[in-house]
Amino acid sequence: MAEIGNDKKREIAEDMYIRLGLTGREIAENLGVTEQTVSRWKKGREGEKSWDDRKTEAQLTPLKIKELLLKEAEKLAKGEESLVKADQLSKIMAAIDQLDKKINVRTVMDVFREFDIWMSEQEPATAIQFTRWHKLFLQYRVSLEA
Repeated sequence: MAEIGNDKKREIAEDMYIRLGLTGREIAENLGVTEQTVSRWKKGREGEKSWDDRKTEAQLTPLKIKELLLKEAEKLAKGEESLVKADQLSKIMAAIDQLDKKINVRTVMDVFREFDIWMSEQEPATAIQFTRWHKLFLQYRVSLEA
């Protein structure tokens, strides 16, 4: 398996923090880096927003997009002038739908995390074994995307 570069690890770590809500320690353990490294990454590079700011935005953005698209769809349904043309609205909705259907490392990570929590409630010893394999599989998938 190819070694995962620091930039890719940083990207995955950010996703683990923002989407999954993992702690710095959990991220460090999963990616084989130090907590200090994760802490430095969380602050963001110069000119970038911190992960905390991005997390807040990520939680609000999908809702804002849906609200905007719904308002524009309602205008079109009433025969009113819309900022977004019907054809554009249709294409945007199709693109969003396509993105929702794509299975990527983030989606796999979400499913594995939910499964691991469930399995730990059923059989903790088995959950530990699965978690190890899940981590290896995620590293494999990341190496394919690198």
